[in-house]
Amino acid sequence: MDTRVPLAAAVVLGVALNWPRLPDAAPASAPPERFSATRALVPLAAWAAEPRPTGSPAHAAVLDDLSAALTTSGFEVRREVSPDGRLVNLVAAAPGAPVGGVWLTAHSDSVPRAPGAADDGLGLAVVTEAARAISVGGVPAGLHVLVTDGEELGLLGAKAHVAADRASSGEGERASRLVLNVEARGTEGPAYMFQTAGPEGELLQAWRESGCGAQATSLAHSIYAVLPNDTDFTVFRRAGWWGYDFALIDGAWRYHTPEDTPANLSPASVQAVGDCVTGLARAWLGREPGFGAPKPEGARVYAQVGGATVEAPGWAVRLAAALPLLLLRPSRRVLVGAGAWALALTAAMGLAIFAMVPLAAVWPGFATRPAEALHPYPLFGLALALGVGCAGGALRLLRPFSPVGGWLDLAAIGAAVVAVALPAAGYALVPGVWAAALRARGYERMAVAGALAAGVLIGPVLLGACVGLTSRMLPVLALLPLLTLGWGIPRGAAIGNQPRPQPRGP
Repeated sequence: MDTRVPLAAAVVLGVALNWPRLPDAAPASAPPERFSATRALVPLAAWAAEPRPTGSPAHAAVLDDLSAALTTSGFEVRREVSPDGRLVNLVAAAPGAPVGGVWLTAHSDSVPRAPGAADDGLGLAVVTEAARAISVGGVPAGLHVLVTDGEELGLLGAKAHVAADRASSGEGERASRLVLNVEARGTEGPAYMFQTAGPEGELLQAWRESGCGAQATSLAHSIYAVLPNDTDFTVFRRAGWWGYDFALIDGAWRYHTPEDTPANLSPASVQAVGDCVTGLARAWLGREPGFGAPKPEGARVYAQVGGATVEAPGWAVRLAAALPLLLLRPSRRVLVGAGAWALALTAAMGLAIFAMVPLAAVWPGFATRPAEALHPYPLFGLALALGVGCAGGALRLLRPFSPVGGWLDLAAIGAAVVAVALPAAGYALVPGVWAAALRARGYERMAVAGALAAGVLIGPVLLGACVGLTSRMLPVLALLPLLTLGWGIPRGAAIGNQPRPQPRGP
């Protein structure tokens, strides 16, 4: 049975059901207690009119404007100057407020060649408007705003603030902070919450109470933990503070370029980040002051499904990944599948590297710009075609050497091992384990259900990976279909699932 169309349709439907949806930007006439992206973007037009590197006149003017805006909202603002006078952080709170509580954080500087509307004008706009909305009727005693300096120079302002806090505060006060940090590597698309600090059980409970619709998965958290990337949140996490780190990543080709302007910053994306930050701040302000010491707990498994954060215990993920392996009858065909898989990976990476040559010729900035020179979705389509094409070619080459198909057995076993060993990251592969195992036993129609579930869990992850990676990562993107959707390669499924033709008599 040829299931190419049903499998592909199921994956596409699953992606569509879980496609990130952005809210409309609230107008300037919205109720004062509501976050409004329209209001937030008004001062940003001046803040991001030109680059504002640390120590520049433009940067000093932005600090003055931020201080005035926070003072108007009822905050008491003080300037935290580094010993060498190079860095200036802004710290705002209600008069006489304790150190502990909720801290809204962003950085004020930009790189010298970019106006920094998103990086990190987004953060400045969000924390000031969120602080204003929450403080209607008076600034809560537990609400603070921290605007750091020198982030682009190596997180210097955040490090200076943590050092000052250690010198003046006790351990209990430092542990009671809940940080909501806003960053950007792009200018549009959904809001992503890509790392947390603190006990995930309590963090996720407050997340549910806040109604935040940002993309949040334990997979993204697991991947970011091993990347060399850093934000100010890294410094706060190492200091023992709890919190969430937000960013935009779509539109990454504008990152650190002159195109990072207010005109290119999506109001809907600003609204998405602002709603989450405002909702989470209110959820945590309603809790007892002093969040307590983190309680030992295993890694939480959570994913974004249909706009809601869905959680599952690690043992359930492991069980769901291991059960379908009982359907398999692996033999030497697994070795053939391993050979086809390795051949396809090598070919996909090689072709992707080769494809970068004409891309650099057509788009001269491809090899020089620090981010993407090509919109990511055509790039993702190219990577998908390379991966699927190489997989089909490898299976055709190995068909004469195997009476049975090993690709599906390998796909099921490999994905199950990852999900059992690392459930926080491998949960997204569990539907693929079922799809591969069912197809290996000939239950093609039942495998379509697994494909639908895989589309729900894997589709947004692949899209996020695509927009988050740069054009130079095309070889990596070309591997993603093989690593996550290899069970759906149609030609490989036919090997061994069809009876051998019997010789006919004379």
